[in-house]
Amino acid sequence: MSQRTNRAFTLIEVLISITLLSLVLMALYRSADILRNSNLHLFEYLQKSTNTLKGSKTLYMDLMHADHNISINTEEKFHRLTIESTTNSLYGQGQAKVVWLVYKDKNTLLRLEGGEYMIPLRNEQRVEIDVITENIELFKIYKSKKKDKILAMIQIKGQDPQMFMTQNIPDAPIQKPKGNTNATGTTPPNSNGLNGSGGTNGTPTIVN
Repeated sequence: MSQRTNRAFTLIEVLISITLLSLVLMALYRSADILRNSNLHLFEYLQKSTNTLKGSKTLYMDLMHADHNISINTEEKFHRLTIESTTNSLYGQGQAKVVWLVYKDKNTLLRLEGGEYMIPLRNEQRVEIDVITENIELFKIYKSKKKDKILAMIQIKGQDPQMFMTQNIPDAPIQKPKGNTNATGTTPPNSNGLNGSGGTNGTPTIVN
């Protein structure tokens, strides 16, 4: 008849098991922490990308609905875009003046919208300011020679640059000559077939 013996774990075996379990849990915790940080960085990247896409779309619409009066100025390494009149208003204005510029604090891209205002702003001027994004490394605007196309370039630190081009920018209206003049710039004859303007009493002055 065989005897059955029950063998229990020794204290050393229990301690070894606890140590191995602790190492496994530490490795899992570090993996979870790395994954969480990676997700946070990905979320921040996507959020910045979304802000840039929204900003690029707004800038595109500002240009497409603008008149001919568009000026570009260089401020250090960035450009400042001034649109004197555009119908793409974010605040319900029929016609709005819009300025795009990069503020020195954190290289922040700003969009200013209002009526008649000048930069730097004055206390009595009411302007809506929207923060598009921060950490701008590139903001350049270029006009074609014919001034009917505009190329915009935007880049945030750590991201690929975004570029787009707007076409068919309206031309400046042709200034009509003042007064009643013909194509040669001379005063046309009046109804009596006489050249010249009327005298003090409205009678035509006859030219011999």
